[in-house]
Amino acid sequence: MNEVRIDRLTRTLPSSWNELTFPQLYQVCSLFNHNLTTPHFKLGILFKYLGIKIKLWNTIDPEDAYFLCESLNFLLEDVTLTKSLVKSIRSPHFPFRRYFGPVDEMSSSTFGEFTKAQVRYEEYNRTLNTDTLDEMIAVLFRPKKHLWWIQRYFVESPDVRMRFMDRTLLKRAKAIRSLDPILKKAILLYFSGIQASLPTRFPNVYKSKSSSKNDKSSGWSNLIISLADGKTDDQSLDRVMNSNLYNVLLGLEQKSIEYFEFIKKHPQND
Repeated sequence: MNEVRIDRLTRTLPSSWNELTFPQLYQVCSLFNHNLTTPHFKLGILFKYLGIKIKLWNTIDPEDAYFLCESLNFLLEDVTLTKSLVKSIRSPHFPFRRYFGPVDEMSSSTFGEFTKAQVRYEEYNRTLNTDTLDEMIAVLFRPKKHLWWIQRYFVESPDVRMRFMDRTLLKRAKAIRSLDPILKKAILLYFSGIQASLPTRFPNVYKSKSSSKNDKSSGWSNLIISLADGKTDDQSLDRVMNSNLYNVLLGLEQKSIEYFEFIKKHPQND
């Protein structure tokens, strides 16, 4: 956080994506939708973040304003948001039904949930089809588990959401269709941040995934089968897909390290 003092007022400005609050993220997404030039965007977001009156705003020296705007450059660079700021959403058509999202870093999500969301994330980035974005959000945001107020004392997972099921996806996506577009953008940025964080944490997994794509195989399939000990029956694959995201990625990282070590020792088998 950066501390700013204007006369007798003290304000703080975020210095990274994970220092944003939900209102600040909402303001960023709102201004993104206005297609502003870079200087106007930074001035607009600075004004909103400082939360001061016009009279006091006009007393800020232009050089100081420029310096403060430069401290917000991270908003125009790679998205590194892994903090879950959109905790839950309500459909305008079903105001009494609340859908809950994943926690920070998707730490309690399953590998299957992640891959299903990723497929739709990549398709949306390629086609900008809002129906695909709605489906991605519907994968991540689900109703609370039945009797969670009791269940939470008997389970280790902090995930309040019902288990993901394909058969309920389209119905939920239809309900989400009329959700505030700015909220949709905020959720998209969160998942973008998760995507950006994983290659750094699991470099060999993503190196293997890239190699699989070059071989015209589906990105995750070979790695999942490897973690299932080469088995392709539904039970073995479901076990992997329903396992915790980071447990699976740790296992895949180890498998990938072993694979690359083998290739290094036996280059003729590459």
